[in-house]
Amino acid sequence: MRFFFKICFVIAVNAVAFWVLDTKLFTGELIVSGGLHAYLYIASVFGILNIFLRPLVSLITLPLRILSLGFFGLIINAFLLWALQYSVNLLDLFNTSLHIQGFQTYVISGIFLSFLNWLLHIIHE
Repeated sequence: MRFFFKICFVIAVNAVAFWVLDTKLFTGELIVSGGLHAYLYIASVFGILNIFLRPLVSLITLPLRILSLGFFGLIINAFLLWALQYSVNLLDLFNTSLHIQGFQTYVISGIFLSFLNWLLHIIHE
């Protein structure tokens, strides 16, 4: 039961983070359409991508992360946001769409989401 609560909590916090990115930080560059359930859906897909795709990409790009002293992690975060955009628009469930414009939006959004998830990890332990 505790594991289920943790998953629901992380999805809810990521949904709020996507809402903040959409409405407060990047009003014209990160666009989520579909209402409140769209943020929950996008946060759920983001969680699935973080579980399955991030370890694979991190393992493949390990030499680049070592050479760049970890800064290549920003590129990995941008790639995961691109994969999120592609997945959400490809699945087209719940009449939801996600559009992110510009590489800087990918990078800054990735930094924001990484920091927020790191903070959640620290608080949770």
